[in-house]
Amino acid sequence: MPRPHTTIFHVSDVHVGEIGVTLDDLRMILDRIEKKAANVSSPLLVVTGDLTTEGLREEFEGFSSALQGFSVPHVIIPGNHDERNYGSAVFEEFFGERFKTYQTENIAIYAADSAEPDNDAGHVGRVKYNEMRDFFNSSKEKVRIFALHHHLVPVPHTGREQNVVEDAGDVLAVLDNTNCSMVLSGHRHVPWTWKLGDMVICNTGTLLSRRVRGATTQLYSRVELTKEEAIISLCYKDATERVFARAPLRA
Repeated sequence: MPRPHTTIFHVSDVHVGEIGVTLDDLRMILDRIEKKAANVSSPLLVVTGDLTTEGLREEFEGFSSALQGFSVPHVIIPGNHDERNYGSAVFEEFFGERFKTYQTENIAIYAADSAEPDNDAGHVGRVKYNEMRDFFNSSKEKVRIFALHHHLVPVPHTGREQNVVEDAGDVLAVLDNTNCSMVLSGHRHVPWTWKLGDMVICNTGTLLSRRVRGATTQLYSRVELTKEEAIISLCYKDATERVFARAPLRA
């Protein structure tokens, strides 16, 4: 089996500020990720939103304090909970722009803020489509990854469907037309992986919230990328792991 050229640790829905969610647990998991990252090629932490519960400054401060000294490169975008109380302004103070890109010699990530104040539904917005097209079209030799908080297609085992990105169809068309390889998202607290045409869609679970569904528990995903495929593993809060899915990547 080819050695992965990139390992992404995909975290979402931390919910600092929720009862039962502790910064000690967050630090423990980040420390665990950092130790694993020391033994892989090109590690990257991607956090797809809902760092906080109410978008309050003290919640962002708590998350930021847990990241202090964390040596792994990271890409962090907000979720709908982070937009509560107009927390987007505080997010930018601690974590920079809400839309951002990240590239290495092997991967190109466009990370989008799909959240809006006072609206749990997601929205990327057509004003960003040309920017997305230009970015992915300029990265044709790389694994092209789109990251956002909300899901673009319904997630099984999550009850009645709510809060799919309002412009999901248009966003998927942009991604397909630019040969996007993979989508990373969270929001529904349930891990799931699809192959939509030639694109791999990976939804991860909640890292620490107690609002889990069915038999799912707290976890993050590890995505190992080779030139040919993605191997997605679920990494649970109790430190157990299992391979969840393997999917070929489009050229």
